[in-house]
Amino acid sequence: MNLLQVRDLRKEYRQPGGAVPALCLDFLDARAGEALAVTGPSGSGKTTLLRLLAASIRPTRGKILFAGQDLGALGEKATAWRARSVGYVFQEMNLLRDFTLRENLLLAAAISGIPPSTARERVLELTRRLGLENRLQHRPSALSLGEQQRAAVARAVLHNPPLLLADEPTASLDAENAGIVLHLLREICAGAGSLLLVATHDESVKKLFPRQVELRRAEGITQ
Repeated sequence: MNLLQVRDLRKEYRQPGGAVPALCLDFLDARAGEALAVTGPSGSGKTTLLRLLAASIRPTRGKILFAGQDLGALGEKATAWRARSVGYVFQEMNLLRDFTLRENLLLAAAISGIPPSTARERVLELTRRLGLENRLQHRPSALSLGEQQRAAVARAVLHNPPLLLADEPTASLDAENAGIVLHLLREICAGAGSLLLVATHDESVKKLFPRQVELRRAEGITQ
C-alpha cells in the first residue's frame, strides 16, 4: 500500500502582477521505505513540493494523502502533525544561532516528544556517526558550513520520522561527507520504514537514487 499519494497537485503564489505558478505535479505514489530524488530545472518547484509535503503551505489545487491523512485538511493541526511525522533538512540549515549544537538537537527532540534520556542517547549516537561528537558545545557560528549541514541532518532524523525531506542536503559538503550524509539518510529511511525525498540538482547525487521524480516548470493554473 502506498504511504504517499499525490494527485493533480498545483501551487501558485498571488502577486500584484497576477498569479505566479510554482509547481505542477500530476501524479506521485510512494511506499514506506522508498528513497526518491526530486529533480528538475531551477524554478520547477523542488522546494515547493517539499514544503507542501511537510504541510507548511497548502496547495492551490490537488490532493496530498500521507498515511491516509489529507494534508490540505490539517488546518491548525498541521504544526503538531509536522513535529511528529516529518524530518526536514533545510537548505539554509535553520539552526538556532544562540544555542549550542547539543541544545539545538535536544530542543528538536523535545518538540518531537522524545523522552529526555532517550534524546540524550540518540544525540550522542547520531553526532558520533556524523563526526560531530566533539562539536556539541559549539554554537552554529563556530561550525563550518559542512558541520552545520550534518547537524541539520542529525536534527531531522532524531525522531525516526515516517516522512524525511531533504532540500539539497549535500550542497555544503565535500564528496566524503556528502556520501556519509546520504548513506545515513537512506539507512535510517530503510531501517525505520520511512519515506525519503531528496531535492537535488547534483548529478552525482541523482545517480544514487534508482527512482526519481522529475518536475517540469509550472504553467498557469486554470481553476
